[in-house]
Amino acid sequence: MKRTFAAFLLALAASFLAAPGHAQDSGATPLSQILSEDIPAQRLALAAKLVDLTGTARLFDQLLPNIADQAKNSFIRANPQMQLGIISVVDKIAVQLVSRRPELDNYLARVWASGFTDEELQGLVDFYSSDLGKKYAVALPQLLAVQTAAAEEWAKSVNVELTQKVQEELRAAMAAETQALQNDVAGPAQAPQQ
Repeated sequence: MKRTFAAFLLALAASFLAAPGHAQDSGATPLSQILSEDIPAQRLALAAKLVDLTGTARLFDQLLPNIADQAKNSFIRANPQMQLGIISVVDKIAVQLVSRRPELDNYLARVWASGFTDEELQGLVDFYSSDLGKKYAVALPQLLAVQTAAAEEWAKSVNVELTQKVQEELRAAMAAETQALQNDVAGPAQAPQQ
């Protein structure tokens, strides 16, 4: 569920970046431009505060552990006899890389800063600093997780219905085709001879 939620958030961020008028220029801003863009310090500070208040950064806390798990699995598949050594080395290096975590927070802040003016960021900071905003920030991940589960359940039921209806239609089409072929074959044999 956490991976589904993280994927949902990444898709949401991608759609936000691709939305017309998102950036302060006339079109969408590619991520590389956002990361290299000269953003005023005040706007970046507001965006960093917003990332903290919204809990956005916490949503990505599992990235490094997931990367480490993937590395372990990859190295172990290639060298199964070295499993214990691989686990130890990957864990040691992953712990060393924890110090790079603030880079991700900076990236997230830059994304927010590229999408909003100082005034808009301040309004969002004010909202997320309010009691309602704090409640919203805490509830949002749970709400999105439940909404994602509801959407997945709906998709399953629609998939079942679609599959059943397509099978029925195809069976009917095959039966009609079979009947037409039988009529074509039976037709000339029963025709009177002259």
